[in-house]
Amino acid sequence: MELKEYITLFKKQIKWFWATVILFVLISGIWQSNQPTNFEAVLLLNIGRTNVQNTENYTYDSFYRLQADERFADTVVRWLGSPRIVENIYGTVGIDTQHMSARTLKSVFGAKRLSSQMIEVTYRHPSEKMLEKISQATINELNTHASELNKENSEKNWFVVVGSDPVIRDVRVSLSFALALSLTLGVFIGFWVALVKHYFSDNAQQKTDNR
Repeated sequence: MELKEYITLFKKQIKWFWATVILFVLISGIWQSNQPTNFEAVLLLNIGRTNVQNTENYTYDSFYRLQADERFADTVVRWLGSPRIVENIYGTVGIDTQHMSARTLKSVFGAKRLSSQMIEVTYRHPSEKMLEKISQATINELNTHASELNKENSEKNWFVVVGSDPVIRDVRVSLSFALALSLTLGVFIGFWVALVKHYFSDNAQQKTDNR
């Protein structure tokens, strides 16, 4: 088809084209406004020491100390993937976990080690205030377990978990993004709707003429 034919086609089927575009935009707007509230928090944890042992062979004050910090950071990451730890944290802030499976509890926190002494933890909840409570409860719970390990340590070189204030953001799809995406899809689908409508209208007209 030539350009003139396409223009003529769209002039005939312009109502179907715009109806499709408007439908997509309306559906997108309704979906966006009815999204459940959801916030994501990013918490940075640092592995520190309550005491440092000085030795001539630099047992912990140099390379070996960094190795020890790294191993402890890996332990903290594994703790955050434990249903028992997560259940304790949720219990502290008043979240009921009876309806949650072990798999669900394991996936509550997304923890990864950024360096030998720094861990990034991400988690979500509909309430910003609850995310802040979870942040503090997480730090307290981790330090409780760190203290238990420290009691078994014969050297006074104890670990402590220090947390920053969490960065909290609304993770719902924004209205501008939803409208832009729906408009793009609406134009694309509307183009094909116009072509299909033209095809069937043309066939129907030909059958009528043949009669």
